[in-house]
Parts: sequence; C-alpha cells; structure tokens
Amino acid sequence: MQKLYKILSLVMCACVALALAACGTSATAEKETAANTEAQSQEVATQSADKAQADKAQAADNGETVEFTDATGRVVTLPKKIERVASAGPLANIAIYAINPDTLVGWSSAPSKSTEGYIDPKFKDLPEYGKFYGKKGNFNRESLMASNPQVVIDVGQWDEDYKKDLDQLQEQIGIPVICLDGTLEKNAETFRTLGKLLGNEEKGNKIADYTDKVLKDAKEKAAKIPADKRLKIYCGQDEDGLSTIIQNTIHTEAIEYVGGDVVVDKDSAQIQQGGGTVSLEQILAWDPDVILFTQNSIYDKVKDDPSWSALKAIQNGKYYEIPNVPYNWLNRPPGPNRIIGIVWLGNLLYPDVFDYDVRAETKEFYDIMYNKKLTDKEVDELLAKSTIKAQAVK
Repeated sequence: MQKLYKILSLVMCACVALALAACGTSATAEKETAANTEAQSQEVATQSADKAQADKAQAADNGETVEFTDATGRVVTLPKKIERVASAGPLANIAIYAINPDTLVGWSSAPSKSTEGYIDPKFKDLPEYGKFYGKKGNFNRESLMASNPQVVIDVGQWDEDYKKDLDQLQEQIGIPVICLDGTLEKNAETFRTLGKLLGNEEKGNKIADYTDKVLKDAKEKAAKIPADKRLKIYCGQDEDGLSTIIQNTIHTEAIEYVGGDVVVDKDSAQIQQGGGTVSLEQILAWDPDVILFTQNSIYDKVKDDPSWSALKAIQNGKYYEIPNVPYNWLNRPPGPNRIIGIVWLGNLLYPDVFDYDVRAETKEFYDIMYNKKLTDKEVDELLAKSTIKAQAVK
C-alpha cells in the first residue's frame, strides 16, 4: 500500500511540474509574441520610411520634384504632382479639405459631430494619427506611414523650436513635411499656395480673393474707431467660463482686427496651452463691455448666476455665443472661419461702422469655403445667440 502511495505521489509531482512548465512556456510565448508584434510594427514603419526616401530619390532623378520654401524658411523637395496629403493639425484639416479633399489620406484629428452636413461622410473614416507637436502631442507614426502620404502639411504659427520639430519629423518618416502660415494676414497667400500644391488653383484663388476683400475692408473700417470708443472684450470658454484667450495671440487676432480690446494679458492669467485661466474676481474687476462665450460654455446660465450677472455686459445683454458650425468663427481652432468671424464680430460690436448684411455674407462665405448653400433657417440657427439676439434688443 505504501508503495502505491509513493507511486501516486510521484505521478502528481510530475503532473504539477509539467503544468508549471507549460505555464512558463505560455507566459514566455506571450511575451515573445508581444515583442515580435512591436518589432514588426517598428520594422514596417522603418521600411515605409526607407521606401519613401527611395521613392523621393527616384522622383528627383526623373525630374518629378520641385523645391518649395515653406513659411519657416525651410527648403523642402516636393513631388510636382501631389495626390496624397496628410494633415498635421486642426487648421490644416480645414484648409486642405476646403481646397481639395480628395487628396486627404488622414486627419490629425477626426471631424467632430458639428461638421455633419459640411464634411462629406466618405472622408470621416479616414485614419486619425494625432498631432506630432505640442504638450498634448499624440502622434501615431505607424498610422501615418500606413496612409502612404506624399507630403505632410501643417498650417499655423511657428517658432524655432517648432521648425526643429518639422525637420525631426521629416527625418524620422522620410516624407516631406511643410508648414504654411496660419495668421490672418497670410491667410490669402496660404490658400493660393495650397491651391497650387493640391491642383486646385481656382478654389484656392476664390477663397483667397474673398479673404483679401474682407480683411481690406475690415482694416479700413476698424481704423475709423477712436481709441476711447474701442470695446473691452472677454472670451469665456469651457464649463465655468474662466478659461480664456490671451491678447495679441493668434487666438485673438480676429477680435483685435475689428477694433476689440481683449482684456486678458499674459501677466493676468495662469498660462496654459493656447490660452490661460482667470478668476471671476478678475473678470469683475475688468468689467468688460462685451463677453463672448464659446459653445458648450456657460452662455445659457450667466443671466441667472448672481456673480456673473453683476457684470455690466450681462446686465445689458451684451454677451453672445460664438457661432461654431462646422468650426468656431474666432478661435479653437483659429482657422479660416475667422474670415466670416471678422464680418460677424465687426457688425456685432460696431454695427454703424461695420454695416454688413451678415446673413448674406454668411451665405457667401459658406458657399465659397464649404460648397454649402445655407438656407435662411440654417443661417438663423448660426446667428441665434449673437446677431439675431442683438437686433432684437435694439
């Protein structure tokens, strides 16, 4: 009997040992599989970059490339015929889509719900690969390379650090990377350039001509406003309205272009990416003439809020919500919609000076920019919490 027990014990020990060995083998296999998968992804990205470099060299040998100087002064070799473009940021998303959407192979960020009816559904499912710059950069190199773009385009402001980032990205992926100027004064030039690059000069010139017309007229009208008549403006964002934009930045360009004085400077706010935060006590001290709220902020609540309603802008009904379809008209992002934003805001702040037919201008802009013919109802929905409200108060 004892002998039988010994045999059974040995058998059980052997089974346990085999099970442990199997578990160890399984865990090791899983680790090896994960490592192999990661290595394969890196290898694919590297091979794609190598192929891109080889294709670039071949194109240059065949005389199929041109030298292009971007907004930063970088000289970049581009294909003569560009048919596949990756967007590097939100402003580029809008601009490239407006000029030639068929060239887009992916977005830096996918279109939001507010773009429904303005962005063709067939483009909404293009790959999303994030932003490669900024503190919140979430760039997915593998996703970009899988899209096989001929060039990566960004639109916006730049500095020397950003210029280095462009060079670094271009070296990593082996694909040309360029930046076009996103400031208001360069908007028309940028659209003309994009029109040439993306094979749609007619559309690029059309947007640029409208931009030139608006900016020229707005500058002349704003010059007529005496310094002591310029209105103080606060722009409230996010759920509490205490996130804001800082004067003399790309985010406040449109406001300042029409003679508005943004009350927040860099010394009076806790600086964050693209703006800052302030306290309600500071806003009460500034007591701005006009308050502009972004969508999804507290526009609908401030009238009944004891603290906010102490402000003269709230008491006088001089608070408005910035139109936001398909993108914000002033900032977030500070893109091409700022052109209609200048028309809208100039008329809202100084209707006797900027004596525009805002409804007609809105229809014209959307037709030019988005190939969208707005109905009267759609225009009224865009202007309900600003222009139409102001007209009703008169």
